[in-house]
Amino acid sequence: MTNHPEIPDISNNSLAEADLLNAIEQVVRTTKKAYGYQHLSTIGNCLRTNYPDFSPAHYGCKNLLQLIERYPERFKVKWSAPAHKGRSHVWIRLATEPKRKEGYAETSPPPPLSKPKPRLMTEKEFERLCQWLSETGVADRCDGSLRKTRQWLRRRDFLSLEANSKLIRKLGGHCDCEVLFNLAGNWPYD
Repeated sequence: MTNHPEIPDISNNSLAEADLLNAIEQVVRTTKKAYGYQHLSTIGNCLRTNYPDFSPAHYGCKNLLQLIERYPERFKVKWSAPAHKGRSHVWIRLATEPKRKEGYAETSPPPPLSKPKPRLMTEKEFERLCQWLSETGVADRCDGSLRKTRQWLRRRDFLSLEANSKLIRKLGGHCDCEVLFNLAGNWPYD
């Protein structure tokens, strides 16, 4: 999805349930599909793009569909027949809006979302980095640089590559194996 709807700016990635429901509603409103339905995967992709730490488990749900189904007064769910065996499609529309054959196509596209400002890792993210480094066998094959650490950071564009690398060096992690041996379990930020 190239154009994302304007989603409320939530600081510290802590998304209140009311704000999450508003964000879902805004994604549904961007559909051009008949009768105002938006595909569940489009909603999930947009939420993951804008809130990398989003998880339905934070709201006591196993998946996004279960979360949406908790609010029948706000959302209607429709299952379509699978085109291929085992691949059914789930569509969501607003319960408060009448069915519109033409969908919600706007005259002008919504403004593109700005990417969140890259930030420092949390303690939990640093633990994931250390786990990934240990799984890749960096301790046995360290090349004396932060190559693997920087590779991991580059894959997470919501984390600042330069600020995190600088902080890791400042704390005594001058190469990948030192990140594991000197810093594991001692990340000062959360």
